[in-house]
Amino acid sequence: MRTLSDAQVILGFEGPAYHAQDFYCSQILANILGGGMSSRLFQEVREIRGLCYSVYAFHWGFSDSGVFAVHAATGGDQLPELVPVIINELRRAAENVDPTEIERARAQIRAQLLMGQESASARAGQIARQVMLWGRPIPNEEMMMRIENITPRRLTDLAGRAFYDATPTLSAVGPIEQLAPLDDIVESLSFVENKAAKASL
Repeated sequence: MRTLSDAQVILGFEGPAYHAQDFYCSQILANILGGGMSSRLFQEVREIRGLCYSVYAFHWGFSDSGVFAVHAATGGDQLPELVPVIINELRRAAENVDPTEIERARAQIRAQLLMGQESASARAGQIARQVMLWGRPIPNEEMMMRIENITPRRLTDLAGRAFYDATPTLSAVGPIEQLAPLDDIVESLSFVENKAAKASL
C-alpha cells in the first residue's frame, strides 16, 4: 500500500439535480466558494492562512440528485485548523453573498461556455448530456439567462439549506490521524449550535 505524504479531504453534501431549480444557483455558489484564485476558500484557506496548497469547490448535477463538495489537499498537521475554516466559509455563504461575487462567477461561466465552443468534442459531450437530461440541446443564451436571474438572496437561501443541519459525506486519504471525526463535523454544522453561539457574542 502506497504511503501518501499529503492528506486529500473531500467534504460532500447533497446537491440539486441537473434539471432542478437550484442547479444554476449551485454552479454559481461553487464558483464563489472555490472556483478559482479569487474565490473565498482559496483566499481565506490558502492565501491568508496558508493551510493547504489546493482547495476548490464543485457541484455535479445528475438526473435525480447532485453532489456539492469541497476538496482540499494539505499536510496532516494542518487538518485540525483547516476543516473548521472551511466550515466557517460554508456558514458565511449562508449569511452573505456580495453582488460583485455573483458577477465575477457569471463572467467565469461565460468564459467557460465560449471556450467550450472551440472544441468539437467538448461541445458534442455537452450536447449529449443535455439531450439525455433535458431531451434537447440547451442554447448558451438560455443558460446565461438563467444565471442572470440569480440573486444574493437565492444563494444565501441555498447555502443555508445545503449546509446547516446537514449530514455531509467525508472522504479522506493520507496522513489523516488529526482529522476530526465526522460526528464532530456534523455537530459544527448545527443550526441550533450556531444560533446559540451568535447569541452569546
